[in-house]
Amino acid sequence: MNQIELGHRIRQCRKMKHLTQEKLAELISVSPHYIYEVEKGLKSMSLATFIDLCTVLNVSTDYLLFGTTTLPAQVDDKSPSLDELSVLLENLSPQKRDDLANILATLLPYLK
Repeated sequence: MNQIELGHRIRQCRKMKHLTQEKLAELISVSPHYIYEVEKGLKSMSLATFIDLCTVLNVSTDYLLFGTTTLPAQVDDKSPSLDELSVLLENLSPQKRDDLANILATLLPYLK
């Protein structure tokens, strides 16, 4: 496990949730400086803190640890993971989500 990559994914998820380091720290009962060190790859976390972090960020442990939610043999480097798609969808307005759902419903029958 690469601590720097883990920290980068944590930072990315935190920002996509529009959380500051201070707010994330408050939500998982650690200090803001601790979040800073974790995001920089300078500190590791206890299992309990890691689980709290995944819960608050609403992200899978697989995604934070490995950057994927699928087994490595199933990963296609050109395809986004389910977590990445979820984060993209989460940032859309309700109207844009409805529009995207209609577009997908139209396109899915044509995909192999």
